[in-house]
Amino acid sequence: MGSAATIYVDESGQRTVSISRTPFDEQRGVVSSVESAADTTHGIEVSRLDERFLLWRNGGWVLQGGLLARVKNESVALELYAKAVIRQPPYIPGGPFPRDPRTTTGYEFFLLLRKAAASRATILRQWTFQPSDVVEAGRVKARLQYDTATRKAIVTIMGLKTPAEDTVEFTH
Repeated sequence: MGSAATIYVDESGQRTVSISRTPFDEQRGVVSSVESAADTTHGIEVSRLDERFLLWRNGGWVLQGGLLARVKNESVALELYAKAVIRQPPYIPGGPFPRDPRTTTGYEFFLLLRKAAASRATILRQWTFQPSDVVEAGRVKARLQYDTATRKAIVTIMGLKTPAEDTVEFTH
């Protein structure tokens, strides 16, 4: 529905956390990364880090992302959302030599069509990229361009081993 949320799930259950967020900048066009979109008023972060293996703990999944770009007129809006899907294996936190565990990150992008005054949107196109497709996690970003004359949206996804560009035609 395009609203922000931060949710952490651990052994004790689910907690929704209220954090301050920066307003989404309509003029910005490109956020610094998919993960940084989580800090905006249209961002999400969901963490479930309760997996264990022997003495290791804090393993699980983190989803981060949100709205990357929006093009709108008086009746509809095209919105580009994305999320990073981060897998963190269990590890031993703390100790004399603490280190962050090696994570793997895949990405999902969604081009949405939202009618004016509607809370729900329709997914026009979806793209999924596995961790093996990514050059460096945390540096994947995307751009949305819209040509009103041809009614074509162009989505460009950067930070992949093979950059992706797709044209989506639609009528509204």
